[in-house]
Amino acid sequence: MNETILAIDAGNTSIHWAYMKDGDLIGDYNRNRHTELSLLPWDEVKKKNYPVVIAGALLHINEAIQTITKEHEIKFIELETAKQRIIKNAYPTLGVDRICNLIGAINSFKTLNSTLIVFDFGTATTMTTCDKDHNFLGGMIHTGCEIELKALASKTFSLPHVPLAKEQKITKLNPLANNTEDALLHGVLIGQIALVESYLKLFKEETKSEPKIIFTGGNANIVSRFLKKPDLYDPHLTIKGIYHCYKAIHVHA
Repeated sequence: MNETILAIDAGNTSIHWAYMKDGDLIGDYNRNRHTELSLLPWDEVKKKNYPVVIAGALLHINEAIQTITKEHEIKFIELETAKQRIIKNAYPTLGVDRICNLIGAINSFKTLNSTLIVFDFGTATTMTTCDKDHNFLGGMIHTGCEIELKALASKTFSLPHVPLAKEQKITKLNPLANNTEDALLHGVLIGQIALVESYLKLFKEETKSEPKIIFTGGNANIVSRFLKKPDLYDPHLTIKGIYHCYKAIHVHA
């Protein structure tokens, strides 16, 4: 199948989208706020007769995009965990974006001879796993970096909000920060790193396996600076998974 699609990952904070063909991005990878749906290239999508394929857990965003595609007479496909057949034994409420992460990861390796873990560092930090036969094993959900910083500022009287972007000044993690801003930034980053390391330790003990480790998500480049290089770092993993999930459904429809 050589069909081009507009793949949309509707996240908790923003909309990520790109044209996909043959498993690769065509053109740019784009990000818009939820209020900027009108900025997506709807006229071009209609003109070129591309289907719109969305993975998202926010019902109101999915419905808004479906309304727009209906107005433009564009084919609209909403991926659902229960209707895909690539990842087996997933529980019904597992986010379809996490399913697409696994599918994207599976298709990133020529052969998969081990378990794999996708760490997605976004609004939430999620860990999603499957075995070499694509059986879902489980995972965890934790607060992401920005949520932690905002929560500390909003739930305390004396702590300021520190933009996550200020982490760029950090070249080495310091357990002995001597000002409030650094204490917050280093604390959040060390917490995320400890989460990854502890999760991997527990996973290996539980499964008796050496997994492939995949990083994705908007904050993956931040956390990965202080961790051992993963087997794969792909900021476009979810979008690629959307394409491969759609392709499997389309071929067998």
